[in-house]
Amino acid sequence: MNFIAGLLFFAAFLPYVFAIISGETTPSPVTWFIWAAVDTLVLVAMLREKARSGQLIGAVMGAWLITILAVFYGNPTMDPVEWISIAGAVLGITLWKYTGRALLAIICSNVVIFIGSFPTFANAYVDPATEDPVAWSIWFVSCIFALFAVRKWDVANAMQPVTFFVIETIMVLLVVVRPLITS
Repeated sequence: MNFIAGLLFFAAFLPYVFAIISGETTPSPVTWFIWAAVDTLVLVAMLREKARSGQLIGAVMGAWLITILAVFYGNPTMDPVEWISIAGAVLGITLWKYTGRALLAIICSNVVIFIGSFPTFANAYVDPATEDPVAWSIWFVSCIFALFAVRKWDVANAMQPVTFFVIETIMVLLVVVRPLITS
């Protein structure tokens, strides 16, 4: 299940890449950089706690790919949410460094990932056509596999897949379900 979740999560980046290159989607380089950096932090912290997530490995690889594309095709902004996300990531790193507890970095970083999603939620609410429904649907399916792949339901193992599931659920509701209902 872990491998399938990771493979699906990474595969979902492919339609997103095509949507970016074709001009259908305009990613925020700042948001994607925050997601890539914080996902990387969570992955390192989870590995430190001996927690595994194939989904997160796929997310890290894909997020860095989108970050690079966003530099060339994106719309750079620095909204308050991005600043809060950066501050949260710094707080997570600082707490981990100061206390030696990777679990604090996992908690702070997942909160930051969720807060960092708000600009994307807002964009998808205002104009769902700017997001790729196929990519978000595949990411959502990956989340279901990731939830089934959780071996131990504790914060270190479950917080990341639950956080991603909540984010992808919101995005599927905004980008896939809402347009179907309103059309």
